[in-house]
Amino acid sequence: MLSLPPDLDSVSSEWLSQALATPVTSFQILDAHAGTTGRALLALDYAQASDLPQRLFLKLPPADKKQRAFVVSSGMGQREALFYQHLSAEVPVRVPRCFFSASDETGEHYAMLLENLGDSDCSFHNASKRYSLEYMRQVLSAFARLHAYFWNSSRFTDDLAWVQPPLQHAIALPLIAQALEKYAQTMPPVFTAMAELYLAEADAVHRLWNRGVATLIHGDVHDGNLFYDNGEPGLLDWALVSRGPGMRDVGYFMAGTLTPLDQREAAHELIAHYRAQLLAHGAPAPSDQELWQQYQWHAAYVWVGATVTLAMGAAWQPVNYVKASLKRLHATLDDLDTVNAIRAAL
Repeated sequence: MLSLPPDLDSVSSEWLSQALATPVTSFQILDAHAGTTGRALLALDYAQASDLPQRLFLKLPPADKKQRAFVVSSGMGQREALFYQHLSAEVPVRVPRCFFSASDETGEHYAMLLENLGDSDCSFHNASKRYSLEYMRQVLSAFARLHAYFWNSSRFTDDLAWVQPPLQHAIALPLIAQALEKYAQTMPPVFTAMAELYLAEADAVHRLWNRGVATLIHGDVHDGNLFYDNGEPGLLDWALVSRGPGMRDVGYFMAGTLTPLDQREAAHELIAHYRAQLLAHGAPAPSDQELWQQYQWHAAYVWVGATVTLAMGAAWQPVNYVKASLKRLHATLDDLDTVNAIRAAL
């Protein structure tokens, strides 16, 4: 097995040549930054004519020790590497093309060489650029294709056994408690109600979120992980890929994207659209009522992610950006009566 570079400084022309099975004479790092993983844009020179792209996007473990420990403990890097190694060429939605992907058994080391979507004329941050109900329907249609393809698949006990239910990371509880203590006085009542419910019933809430027919879910569908290619939405950053109810993706996306007005006036129609698309692709979709109930539950999932991010200060996202997201989410949780819906289900 090809050894994996522990950091960007360890990447060499020799390693790239082996990973790509094509001689690379030299390469240049055009850009590099770190988030939940390390990222770099590489320009490569090949020893001979090749169909490989001149530029590739490299993903490695983050350089920061604390962030690396979090990624290893959560399995995020290994999970994404497995997705690109075993699934990316099969899923029925647009994803970055993979040219190499591997990880070790511990998840401490991984590497992915992926299509640079910017060179493919893809656009990003589309929720702000092209937001409309039609945009929402297009993304929900992509979800339905993905979810129908893996709906209740027997492969989850076979070749896809590595795809596990969504992770319940222990870090969420102390961070939500921290956010509650720091921000409760400046947040609406639903913030405190949701935080207290989660802190008291976290295990039961996560079991509730796993209730329903399992399929392959992306798990982290926010605007930064969506792109557009020739009128077709695509999904990137598969570090939270898992098996669970498709409404986990739908609830995350709708609750985190819909304007308050569209939430009140169009959410039922959008859920019906998603259901119709599931049926069209051969999945025995639950009833509209069941899907709506799941939407009430799963809207809280994106709230947990946003609140945990808020507690981290500016380490993951700018605080003002997270607060703006939470303002919209609080309106959605109120509109859906999410806290009471979860209490009733528990």
